[in-house]
Amino acid sequence: MSAEKKKVSESDVFPRPGKGSGFLQTVSGTLVSVELLTDMRSSRARRSTRRVILKASITSVILLSIAFIITYSVILTYISSKVPLMRHHDDSSSGDKSKSGKRSKLLARPVGRLDRDRLLKLTKDVVVKWNIGDYEDIYTEKPKCHKESKIIILITSAPQNYERRKSIRETWCRPSNFNLASIPWQCVFLIGQSSVHLSNIILDNEINDYHDILLGSYVDSYRNLTIKTMHGLEWVRRTCPSDFVLKTDDDVYVNTKLLHKLTSNTPKNNTYIGLVTQSEDRLKVIRDPISKWFVSMEQYPMSHYPPYAVGMGYLLSIDLVEKFINTSKHILPFANEDAYVGVLADYANVEPFRSGRFTLSGWGLRMCNYIYLVVVHHVSAEDQYKMFDTNQEAFQMCKDDANLETFTWV
Repeated sequence: MSAEKKKVSESDVFPRPGKGSGFLQTVSGTLVSVELLTDMRSSRARRSTRRVILKASITSVILLSIAFIITYSVILTYISSKVPLMRHHDDSSSGDKSKSGKRSKLLARPVGRLDRDRLLKLTKDVVVKWNIGDYEDIYTEKPKCHKESKIIILITSAPQNYERRKSIRETWCRPSNFNLASIPWQCVFLIGQSSVHLSNIILDNEINDYHDILLGSYVDSYRNLTIKTMHGLEWVRRTCPSDFVLKTDDDVYVNTKLLHKLTSNTPKNNTYIGLVTQSEDRLKVIRDPISKWFVSMEQYPMSHYPPYAVGMGYLLSIDLVEKFINTSKHILPFANEDAYVGVLADYANVEPFRSGRFTLSGWGLRMCNYIYLVVVHHVSAEDQYKMFDTNQEAFQMCKDDANLETFTWV
């Protein structure tokens, strides 16, 4: 019984050829098996194809998303840095959405157009962004003002540079060295707070001894040089107005006798004289955050500064001192003191006058050069004495080379 069932079972599943009905069943079964196998393979192929298509779709979406992000970033960068945005309002309304039902539009400013209006807005803004008066050290004695002085020489210095200040006090800063009955000029050293407590104590003694140091409440650093200079100009404007101000540094030799002669024939208004920087490379604004000359877009939005006189020494008439202080309240200070003053001058529509009497180095100078030069940069404390002696000798030995009474700033 079991063997018979087994035989039937095998014939049903695997029909034997040679018999009519069995042969047809065999062919039919084979075709069904082939069809099933084909369907299985087709199903696997379709699933594989769908997986390939899905992977390709995902890859395409990722690539398109990356391309969109890159394109969008480039557009934003272009609009923000190259094409400043300005507000545009419909002519039929004041821009109030509640009245017109429309939002104000942002239109790109044409590339190449000088963004003068945007810059001028900084000075016309009624909001005071900063005040140099806030940086005054109210607890320290101020310099004495010699009212008869026609020139105030503001000298940026540092707490530890005592030897430099000493050499300047004993040479070109002292009017009595030139046998002058009056005091045509006065020197004031500009210094900030030191992070070293002992330096501040020594500095306090120096302030009490010489009465020629203006101490600010700011930290003494290169990045605060603009604040230091503006602090000095504010002191002149408020406390000790004179005909002219010469801003310089404590590593500079100043031919004060010649300076006195030249200013006697210099206009007392709209005067801004120095070694003027005019090359495009030197005027380019540095945006690198790690640079000590870094200036942000918020502080100064243009790519280049206007021409300005190098900070080693420049002469200002007292009217410009007043204008610069008033204008500075609306323009944030940035860490390029001379460029900042140049920006203030540009707003006042004053062009700096380029003079050859300002030089970056005393290397290779002949004796008779000293009757021509007013400012010489990169001078050590020891060399101040040597240059002063050479300068005095030049006044005696080189009289035939030039007439001091007819000198101009050219």
